[in-house]
Amino acid sequence: MSNLKQAARRIIEEVYGQGRVEVLDELCHPDYVGHDPLVGDADLQGVKAYVRLLRACFPNLEARILGLYVEGNTAIIWWWMEGNLARRLLDVEPQGQRIHLQGITVAEFEEGKIIEDSSEWDTFGYLVQLGLVKPLGPMARASGERDGSGLSQS
Repeated sequence: MSNLKQAARRIIEEVYGQGRVEVLDELCHPDYVGHDPLVGDADLQGVKAYVRLLRACFPNLEARILGLYVEGNTAIIWWWMEGNLARRLLDVEPQGQRIHLQGITVAEFEEGKIIEDSSEWDTFGYLVQLGLVKPLGPMARASGERDGSGLSQS
């Protein structure tokens, strides 16, 4: 169990936090696949490319583990990341935007190596922070009254 915890910790701290993509070769199974709400499914080379892009766009990216749980061959990592946009990303010009991310990654291990992981994080909040989308804001009923749900009953 401690080896799985250490591997999960290294993914966040060394790979994302320090940009050391070569660590993935050590920690991931050759048949590894990752699932992410923004980039979709990726093999090991795809994840390396994504980390390189992320680190290029956010060179001061900080990554921290908020919680780490292991049961059997599964690790659940609750993580936080923050950094300033320093390079054009998704057609957004850098203006020093400070981006905050928080999410959970569920990693499955086989023979001590990560074979598959799925991340869920506030992708919508990320796009809002980049200025690519706007939240809906308050939603009022047609009569102007609110029922607490924020939805109109029209």
